[in-house]
Amino acid sequence: MSISGEFQPFPYDQYKGIVLDPLVIYAINEIAERGIDISFENIVVASFALFPKKFSLQGYPTHPDSSRVDHVLRRCLYKTRGWLRGKCRQGFMLTDAGIEVLQDVKKALSIVSKSKKEYSHTRRYDRIIAEVRRSPAFVKYQQGNYDLITASDCCHTLQCTLDSDPHIRATNIRQLHMIATDLEQNDITVFLDWLRDRFSHIVKGHTR
Repeated sequence: MSISGEFQPFPYDQYKGIVLDPLVIYAINEIAERGIDISFENIVVASFALFPKKFSLQGYPTHPDSSRVDHVLRRCLYKTRGWLRGKCRQGFMLTDAGIEVLQDVKKALSIVSKSKKEYSHTRRYDRIIAEVRRSPAFVKYQQGNYDLITASDCCHTLQCTLDSDPHIRATNIRQLHMIATDLEQNDITVFLDWLRDRFSHIVKGHTR
């Protein structure tokens, strides 16, 4: 089933001055926020749907150019850049460096206010924050039982486990913090800051 209807194209003036690689990073994040598999095929579709004039097949403006996206992914995977991790068959994920690029391209696209986010995003964000509030770590934190909060509780909040790749834990707490900030959930951002400091040994790589 096509996912192209999930994305609304940007006006060309907003992205015509931005090179391809950060735009693909943005498309990957949009896929992740919708809970869609970050596969090569979905990245091709999303990149074209969001930025059609940059990712169309030459001579065929209504068709995506998969080879163009493939070249971008290869560059983003280079060790000297390290914006992505993964493979075409297994899917991809942003690294800490990739997340920094994402923030830059968001600014370049002038995506700075909550009002510009799609309503579907906001609803999903609300559900994510609700899950944080229900987590054992946050319940104990609210009760003042800080010493009872375990590393396992921390991982539960971050929707991962102690066996997860440290990069995943670092990325998840960064994304949760971003979502809480966007929704102006100050008590959650303070909690996540505390969680990061308390369990810095398992969320290495996270920065505010």
